[in-house]
Amino acid sequence: MGQQYILTVDVGTSSTKTAVWNSTGTVLAEASTAYALHRPEPLWAEIDANIWWTAVCDTIRQVLAQANVNPHDVAGVGVDAVGWTLIPVDEAVNPLAPAMIWLDRRAEEETAWLNGLPEADQLVNLVANPIDAAYITPKLVWLRQNHPQIFATAYKFLEATGFIVACFTGQFVCDYTQAYGYHFFDIRNERWDEAAAATIGVPLAKMPRLCPSSEIVGAVTAKAADETGLRAGIPVLTGCLDAVAGALGSGVTRPGQTNEQGGQAGGLGISLNRVVVEPRLIFSHHVLPQQYLLAAGTVGGGSLGWFRDRLGQVETAVSPLIQQNPFELFSQQASQSPPGANGLIFLPYMAGERTPLWSSVARGVFFGLSYNTSRADMLRAIMEGCAFAVYDNLQVAAEHGVTVDEYLGAGGATQSAVWCQIKADVYGRPFIVAQRADGGEGGHGLGLFALTAHAVGLADDIGDCVNNLLPRRRVYEPSPQNHALYQELFQVYRSVSRKLLGDFAHLDRIQKNNKEH
Repeated sequence: MGQQYILTVDVGTSSTKTAVWNSTGTVLAEASTAYALHRPEPLWAEIDANIWWTAVCDTIRQVLAQANVNPHDVAGVGVDAVGWTLIPVDEAVNPLAPAMIWLDRRAEEETAWLNGLPEADQLVNLVANPIDAAYITPKLVWLRQNHPQIFATAYKFLEATGFIVACFTGQFVCDYTQAYGYHFFDIRNERWDEAAAATIGVPLAKMPRLCPSSEIVGAVTAKAADETGLRAGIPVLTGCLDAVAGALGSGVTRPGQTNEQGGQAGGLGISLNRVVVEPRLIFSHHVLPQQYLLAAGTVGGGSLGWFRDRLGQVETAVSPLIQQNPFELFSQQASQSPPGANGLIFLPYMAGERTPLWSSVARGVFFGLSYNTSRADMLRAIMEGCAFAVYDNLQVAAEHGVTVDEYLGAGGATQSAVWCQIKADVYGRPFIVAQRADGGEGGHGLGLFALTAHAVGLADDIGDCVNNLLPRRRVYEPSPQNHALYQELFQVYRSVSRKLLGDFAHLDRIQKNNKEH
């Protein structure tokens, strides 16, 4: 048998990224296609799911051409996608309504109804997750209330990974890492719960089959082959949640390890071998057997992007001339400000906050501004505030006896040595950035490669496959002195954030009333 290849497809919030890998884990070609979300109302965030499939087809054709790979030599396809997404489909996998993605919070009333049910605590305990408008359950109730005909005629309710897999194979499945979006998923026994589904009002006949992420659930159909340029019959995996693929690809392969994803959104996933019910955090399966991820999701990572767009005209203008991107220039400036940013603290809630606050109305705050505050202080405070937001979640996890043995970093923020050092100092742990031999990151693609390679028999062990492909490790050691300072500053950060929650809500009401008049 000749060379065999793996295709990985990562369907993200703003773009789809596809890569073709050889059997030893080298990326031969990558392609991405961007798209925009539709926001017809302030709390809505939706997209025509067919746009995703078109992006998948386009990027597959691009990578096959770039790498000059014969479709007959592709051994398997692995897919990950965004979470907490609802797509009602007919039997031919045609979407019956726009996909409501994780950012969509239209189902606030339905969330309140679910939280008011006598069985609400049982639903939370069953799936080990809070009932929040971001999850799929309230979106299902919203669909039933507002579009009863679509709810009644839908053949299956799919999430994003399941939709792409159905487009490839015609099979209707949901993997364990995506199923936690439904509050009738029994996370301990990995099955749909009839009583919980009846309480919520969802017919289980409309739900796809539950599968582990590494199961080969079908093969590329003749129709999908025609649309993608692949050959019919290539094995396709169940796939997984994008954040879980990212955790695996960052090196989280055993309990006690965690990864922090630092980019537009921030967050972390701590691998555990037991179920922890903590409604302030997020809990899901890992793709690895007998492992779970206690996860946090923050929104602060985009704060530097906001600074660049609104206050970074100088850096944006200069960066092409000196061949450095604006974020590198920001890092250089932030390094000129001491730990603690001369008393400036930043709350990075530019779009509300997810864990542990679960607030749609929280907003960004600079606390401690003075005439002596410099631009460098503001940039450092943003970086420190994003680290504090993640540390806030670590403190909640610690209440359950959850400890972190190894802290792995991933995402765009790891390109800043200043930011990595801040994180090591705030967390009081060595902050490790594991990289591939070519200097590239692990992340989603690498996690999917290992998962797929194992499923089709090209890798003996998923964890070993990942670790072997991440030989380069940069370690940022924490400064005990800086950690002690940050411990004190974090108490201020946490106090200010909690005290302002009522004021954020008041401000939101004022703005809504003002718009109505």
